[in-house]
Amino acid sequence: MLRSFVVLLALACGPAIRAADAPDPLRRIPVQAGFVFKIENPRRFIEGLTKIDAYRGLEQFPQAREILESTPVRRFFQTVRHLEKELGAHWPELLDKVAGRGIAVGVAIEKEPQPAVLVVEGTDEATVAKAYGLFLDGIREDLARGEAKQELNSKDHEGVSVSSTGKDFFSARVGSTIYLSNRDAAMKESLKLATGKGSAPVTDRPQLAQARALAGPNAVAWGWLDFAKIKESQQSKDFFATTKKDIFQTMLFGSTADAARRAEFIAFAVEQTPKGYSWAVRLPAKRSELDPNMAIHAPFKGEPGSRPLLRPSGVLYSQSMYLDLGYLWKERKRIFNPENLKDLETGIAQIDKVLPNTTFGQLLENSGPYHRFVAAHTGEKLYGTEPSQAIPPSAYVGSMRDAQYGESMEALLRAGGLIAGFQTGWKMSEETFDGVKLVSYRFSENVEPKFDDPEKLRFNAVPTFAIVGDSLIVGSTPGIVKLLIPELRKESKASGSPAVWRASAFAAGGAKFLDANPEATVTQAILSQGIGLAEAKEQTKKLAAWLGTLGRFDVSIDHAAEYFEFKIAWNYGN
Repeated sequence: MLRSFVVLLALACGPAIRAADAPDPLRRIPVQAGFVFKIENPRRFIEGLTKIDAYRGLEQFPQAREILESTPVRRFFQTVRHLEKELGAHWPELLDKVAGRGIAVGVAIEKEPQPAVLVVEGTDEATVAKAYGLFLDGIREDLARGEAKQELNSKDHEGVSVSSTGKDFFSARVGSTIYLSNRDAAMKESLKLATGKGSAPVTDRPQLAQARALAGPNAVAWGWLDFAKIKESQQSKDFFATTKKDIFQTMLFGSTADAARRAEFIAFAVEQTPKGYSWAVRLPAKRSELDPNMAIHAPFKGEPGSRPLLRPSGVLYSQSMYLDLGYLWKERKRIFNPENLKDLETGIAQIDKVLPNTTFGQLLENSGPYHRFVAAHTGEKLYGTEPSQAIPPSAYVGSMRDAQYGESMEALLRAGGLIAGFQTGWKMSEETFDGVKLVSYRFSENVEPKFDDPEKLRFNAVPTFAIVGDSLIVGSTPGIVKLLIPELRKESKASGSPAVWRASAFAAGGAKFLDANPEATVTQAILSQGIGLAEAKEQTKKLAAWLGTLGRFDVSIDHAAEYFEFKIAWNYGN
């Protein structure tokens, strides 16, 4: 049935060009649905993708050409051309006519297997009828070619002809609307709504309108999930109970679990701008109702949720988050259960014995809640010996509440470096850069370390640390630490974002790193494609240039005033 689904895919990706009183495909989905997803403007979405430089540049790579020339992809484009010929219009116009009022899917989540209904609503009944006929023809051809002896059957329900194969596929057309379902009962419920005999559509669910509002006015596609129903399962109850008791799970994703615990539904949103796309999951969980224990993840006093992302020259990846371990330590008797607390304090008592002039608890209380990580291409030449695999320099930047934290960490890092020197063979050195003292540890190129490193990966690093204002920097090379010093000096303590966790990956930095370190990619191209050295080098250069067109990928977690949000965005415009 491959061709039939290709026909459906080619037809069902149309825009929602609607007047305020125009029909809504959601009104054809039964009220029993617990999950709904609707495409408001898929034509705009698809046309935007086809205009992206990165998409247009894929054909120059053998791996991409192999996919684009594969049977499913070729059949898809052949089907599009066939539809254009048979229906007498180019695909954008056809999509307007066949799916111009939108596409919606509804799933009943309480049953197994889960009944689902897909509704495609067009604007031109004659074109929809022709397109649906071609869709059925495609199914018949697929069945005739297949080994299974199945036929496309037809029966009447509520005056509507329903086509089916087996027990898992049903389709029908009512006027300018096409219906698909995996269950006979689900199809019948939808057709009752189409003929005015149904009980109620899913649009009668109050949560659906709330989810649409939470998705935002710019969503080109959005969805709703009845999360309250899912939380009734014993598995969900056990998960939330465990998360609340387990301190390690609380540290990892406690505030996210708390938001989910309070949310009755989940809203999904896909947004499109001239510079990119984003996908968001939003829960109606207010910041003011967050469990006070979750102050380890989200500040309550108006401070930024995270400090600015560090973006030195050549940046590949940058992350910023809020995790207040000092608060966790101070409130440990209230947050930890007695068993975990006893084990924790016993372990920390042993650590305290080896810490110079401080305790583990004091370190936590003096540390700050802001943590950042960054990786960048610095172009440093660290050693005469080359590692087998280049690893980009990276650094951790942690804030501090008290200058004593910096002094204690410097003493601790120096002591740790001295002890580690017996195994690594590295030597410590100090230098001053822009008024800041840098302490570095360099591996010896003449003495083998007392640990296995056959790939010589240690020669990617000269571990370095420094203290700049209220920040501690621990980097894998002196170069990345030096790049971060001016970045940290120019930012204010109040600057940042409400998001408590965010990260960005920068394609331009990745392109620079690949261009400067092509050896591994060249070797892979030679081995996998059987091509010569010159061709592999040229292909790698093209790959680096194409990579630079991908822009930036962002991920964030935000406890906003009215909702919790997890968001992924692709910004190809910068």
